[in-house]
Amino acid sequence: MKVKNIKLYYLLLVSIAILIFSCRETKKENKTAETITTSSEATSSQQKSIPDKNIVVGEWTRTDASYEIKITELLNDGTMKAGYFNPKSINVGTAMWAFADGGLKIYIELRDENYPGSNYNLIYYPDRDLLAGKYFQAVERVTYDVGFTRKK
Repeated sequence: MKVKNIKLYYLLLVSIAILIFSCRETKKENKTAETITTSSEATSSQQKSIPDKNIVVGEWTRTDASYEIKITELLNDGTMKAGYFNPKSINVGTAMWAFADGGLKIYIELRDENYPGSNYNLIYYPDRDLLAGKYFQAVERVTYDVGFTRKK
C-alpha cells in the first residue's frame, strides 16, 4: 500500500510542477505582449496608419545622451533585430515591434551587466521622424521619458 501512495504522491507532485511551470511561461509571454501594447499617450498624428513597418530601420541616437539603438530588420512575426550601444554594445535580450493603437510601437529589453531587464517602450512619430516613450532603468527601478532621433 505504501508503494502505491508514494507513486501517487510522486505523480501528483510532477503534475503540479508541470502545471506551475507552464503557467509561468504563459505569464512571461503575456507580460511581454502587454508591455508592447501598453504605452504612452497617443497623438492625432499617430492615429494615421503607417504604410511600411521598415520606416524605423536605421540608427537612432537618444536626445539626452549618447545611447544608440540600431534597428536592422523588423520580422513578420513581431520580432526585431536591434542593437543597443552605450557606447559599447549592450546585449539586447528581446526586441519586438507591433502596430497598435494606430501607431508603430517598439519594445527593447536589455540583458547585460548593469542592465538586468532595463527596457525601452517606444512609439514611432512619423511627422517628426522620432522614437519616443519610456525607459525603465531596472537597477534603480526608475522610469524616464526618452526620445531618439534618426542618426544622419
